Amino acid sequence: MSGRMYKIAYFTVDWNYELVDQTLHGLKEYVDAHRNVVLRIFDCFGKDLDNDKDKSEYRIFSLPDLSTFDGAILLSNQLILERVRDELVKKIDAAGIPAVSIGCPLPGCVLVDHDNRAAQKAMASHVIRQHNARRLVYLTGNLANNCPEGRQRLDGFLDACRENGIFSENVQVLEKTWRTTDGADVARQWIEEDLPLPDAFICANDEMAMGLLETLQESKIRVPQDVIVTGYDNLDSAQLSCPRLSSVFCDYRLLNYRAMETLIDMINEKHVPSVVNGDYEIITSESCGCPETSQATVLRDRVFRQTRFLRSFYLLQGQLAEELFEANNLKDLTAAVLRNRAIFGCHDIFLCINDYYFDNYEKAEWAHDSESYGAEMVLAGRSYIRFPTRQLLPEPYLSRERFLIFYPLHYNTYSIGYIAMDGLSEAAKMNLHESIFNFLEIAIENIRKKELLRRFNEMLDDLYVHDGLTHLFNRFGLERYGEETLLRLVKKYGSAQVLFTDLDEMKEINDTYGHEAGDTALCAVAQILQDSCGDEDFIMRYGGDEFVVIAVGTNEDLTDQILASADAWNESSGQPFRLGLSIGHIKVTKKEKRSLEDCIREADTLMYEIKTARRVGR
Repeated sequence: MSGRMYKIAYFTVDWNYELVDQTLHGLKEYVDAHRNVVLRIFDCFGKDLDNDKDKSEYRIFSLPDLSTFDGAILLSNQLILERVRDELVKKIDAAGIPAVSIGCPLPGCVLVDHDNRAAQKAMASHVIRQHNARRLVYLTGNLANNCPEGRQRLDGFLDACRENGIFSENVQVLEKTWRTTDGADVARQWIEEDLPLPDAFICANDEMAMGLLETLQESKIRVPQDVIVTGYDNLDSAQLSCPRLSSVFCDYRLLNYRAMETLIDMINEKHVPSVVNGDYEIITSESCGCPETSQATVLRDRVFRQTRFLRSFYLLQGQLAEELFEANNLKDLTAAVLRNRAIFGCHDIFLCINDYYFDNYEKAEWAHDSESYGAEMVLAGRSYIRFPTRQLLPEPYLSRERFLIFYPLHYNTYSIGYIAMDGLSEAAKMNLHESIFNFLEIAIENIRKKELLRRFNEMLDDLYVHDGLTHLFNRFGLERYGEETLLRLVKKYGSAQVLFTDLDEMKEINDTYGHEAGDTALCAVAQILQDSCGDEDFIMRYGGDEFVVIAVGTNEDLTDQILASADAWNESSGQPFRLGLSIGHIKVTKKEKRSLEDCIREADTLMYEIKTARRVGR
């Protein structure tokens, strides 16, 4: 390998968790062995339903800018949806980079795979020849998604039947879709309809075989004494089944290692064949009537390690869930994730939030497609770091991580962001990562809703203490902040002043020009008071056309300023009425022990005397 750095994008789906776990370990081994390879894995939990949740999961594949990569690998037999595979091929073609497809031929990609047809043929031939099975039922994988894996295995089964003289009337093919429930449904059909058992059920993967095996055994149908069952993939769970499942083993670690080697050769413009073949092995064991092939010591050790892991995992999960749901903001939540990162099986974990989600918790404020990633992301941590989404992570974090796995974070159909991890965990193999991410997504959404509720309560509180017309404080605001303001100003400045202001002839304004004019007059007075007072002063609409001001005592000219501002308004407003203000004014010093209520009462009395004197003088 040359001394240059190679940046590779890898796309997969945790549709079959155990196979993806083997895949990820193979990739990690390759990166650890090659210091000049940078690998970015884009993974999700999409299935084959193509519903809204699936679409939200698959959006992680839109995250990378492939023009910044040297090559790409698709674990395409895990990408069950043809639409998803086609979209990735278009992205790769537009970027002009070489690509490898594992398990499914794709345009413009070199195929790395084992011989599905030959492997299934070998398994079926073993059951026919060694166990004299003549009546066979075959459960296919998905035949309708344009990935030939399911068809190849079916063809291998049919090859074995033809070559071993099994007549078509003794062969039944059931078209299924890889799921455990497919096998269970077939078993229930046989039991409920009391159908005669075949000699063997041959399944296109272990998931269907185990669903079939378990459901048959629940009805006291013995395997292999009453019927043979075989699978394909040799999953850990198949090795631990009782009886041990006969299956086909393909070394996915080695297959992915070869895929990486092949892609590096393609980047270096070396000649590679259009198809790179991997090895397979037929594992014959108890479910077809052969002796147990697993080593008891290995199995005991595996069960022991899984049991210990699960015990530890559920303790960590409980602790993480508690901390997540107690978090009141993203910093608290991120700190909880970092404290509990052992559950993710990694050293570094990065929580990246869409900029529009981070900036605007109210969905109505999201200006663009809330189902996609924004132009910028926010890395949540001890501080918040903004960075371009196409960069994936901010520097220097990005440059120090050669192996990263990216998973989407979303709630219902809208995107929250994504999470990036630098390691692998046993949790992935046991389908437990998905539950952790579900906790995390719900907790983030919970924080968003907490913040919205807080803002709503603040808004209600603001409405509670403010006058709806003038937006000055009201009587409730006076009760909450008035006395406090008076004491603070006296303590800070040595004195404060209380003004009681009344708008003269308010009734005449309303009667002559209408109540809208009256409202205009009140708002004008409110604005005059705000313009005349300082930031530390308290201003309120006391009721009707009356206002109260609690102001700094050192501003000796405040009353004159207010009256002068009213005169200026009268000269420039263009309104048919004039503002006339009567203001009662008292001063409070540190030496005096006076309540705010007494101050307002005295200022009100002074104001009334001024108003009366003005009327008498007309």
